[in-house]
Amino acid sequence: MKGGRHAAQATAVQRDRIVMVKELGCICCQMNRAAGRPTAFFGVAEAHHLLSGGRRRGHEYTIGLCPWHHRAVPPFESAGTADMVRMFGPSVATGSRAFHERYGTDDELLEYQEQLLAGARAVMREVAV
Repeated sequence: MKGGRHAAQATAVQRDRIVMVKELGCICCQMNRAAGRPTAFFGVAEAHHLLSGGRRRGHEYTIGLCPWHHRAVPPFESAGTADMVRMFGPSVATGSRAFHERYGTDDELLEYQEQLLAGARAVMREVAV
């Protein structure tokens, strides 16, 4: 590991999982949509590596977040951060506490991501038959 920051190279299985995580989209936007709230992003998400003690837990501990929920990059330039938080909820980059109060703990988010992945894999198996 370089300076304790970067995890080991991802295996083929881990890379495939990360591709699926990204393709499934932002889990926070999905939660917002399910609750009838506006969503910040439609499309391929970024892979957010979950941490433990300030260190990445590993490639299998990733969730899909859009640029807003991941890095506080607004979907349109004219909006300020406060407006974005009101519209789309907090970003993990603007405040971990508010983000987790709204969307759940890292482990809860990971569990939700795993449920989405399991559902996607089941659909893929059915289509392949």
